[in-house]
Amino acid sequence: MNPTFAATAALFVLLVAAPAALAQGEVHIGVSSGLSGRTPIRCLALQSAGDRDMAGTGASAQEVLAADLQNSAVFAVAKGWEPGAASADPQAEVGGTWTVSGTQVKLAGEVHDWPGLKPIMAKEYRGPLAQWRSLVHQFSDDVVMQFTGTPGVASTRIAFIADDGRDKELWVMDADGANAHPVTADHSIAQSPRWSPDGSLILVTSFRSGTGPQLWVVSPDQRRPFLVSGRPGLNTSGSYSPDGASIACTLSKDGNAEIYRLDARGGSPQRLTNNRAIDTSPCWSPTGHEIAFTSDRSGSPQVHVMDADGGNVRRLTYDLGYTDSPAWSPKGDKLAFVVRTDAGFEIWACGPDGSGETRVVSGGSNENPQWSPDARHLVFSSDRDGPRALWITDLDGAPPRKLETTSRKSLSPAWSPRSGRASPH
Repeated sequence: MNPTFAATAALFVLLVAAPAALAQGEVHIGVSSGLSGRTPIRCLALQSAGDRDMAGTGASAQEVLAADLQNSAVFAVAKGWEPGAASADPQAEVGGTWTVSGTQVKLAGEVHDWPGLKPIMAKEYRGPLAQWRSLVHQFSDDVVMQFTGTPGVASTRIAFIADDGRDKELWVMDADGANAHPVTADHSIAQSPRWSPDGSLILVTSFRSGTGPQLWVVSPDQRRPFLVSGRPGLNTSGSYSPDGASIACTLSKDGNAEIYRLDARGGSPQRLTNNRAIDTSPCWSPTGHEIAFTSDRSGSPQVHVMDADGGNVRRLTYDLGYTDSPAWSPKGDKLAFVVRTDAGFEIWACGPDGSGETRVVSGGSNENPQWSPDARHLVFSSDRDGPRALWITDLDGAPPRKLETTSRKSLSPAWSPRSGRASPH
């Protein structure tokens, strides 16, 4: 079953065929050249200082640091505290001092070249001990910045939908899967979260009002919802423009599921598509000049692209029989999307003109790909090892890694911008 298009189509048919039932609230990649391109580094054990020893947070902090650097897709990490690490031949060593004083902690992070051990970077990070993971993430991101000119994404967050079998609620977690916690407790159905460009808000489709799918904005920390669009029929698949001034979404207020453009508060609707087909899943290019979306106007769902005013519509995919859920890389050079197969769905990527179609993720059924802000990773939902969960591919040949979130099924991930910094909960 198609993860996005079929859900929209089913909702549209349901709304057309049985509006009374809904009114009663009955609805209970830039792909790198390979792993050999990673820079080998050695992560040293953090040195203890302060009024507490390393048995607690310090030992955990060095493991988190090593994981952050390995998961950046920039480094191949050897852990200096494990057997065999001394035989590695790194280009640099990363370490520092971990100082706990009362309820505060300081990380004095250092990077040296190898074997000369000349200093490359030295920086201090301070904060409450309860937020120690955030300090480690910041150091990791700065190390990535030092080597690549672009900061890492360890300090970002991922929003997703947690399904406990009865309700589907909006959750948020750190990019490594830690600190997962609910944002909504509506005992209803939430779908398709998307972050605002500054990371302060999440746009989500919700049935919380009991009158069908509506678009709401919530704060990931304050949990105060704001109704963006509660027009008759469908209000789904909302996505912020890069400047945060507009929202692209699917509405059926005029009788058919079409792509509309709203202002950030949900006003001034502008219809962008006008076709008897179902048009859904809009996503903006990083320039804000174009919108990719899914339409079955050619007979089966396919990814299309149009200008931001609705003009110049062109089909992106031709050689693949059924495509959906487009996601535009922050670099603008690729779109990821899903392709239906006999076994479920694979994730593919291509250029913005449809060229260079490449399979990115296969095995199991994989849905709803979303890019990291540095375009080095894709997060997606998959049932590859059992119940549906969230996975990340680094797009360089490494096997996808699973994010350990909750005991619930995890769906529809959305990666925050860098300003959506992880904050321990």
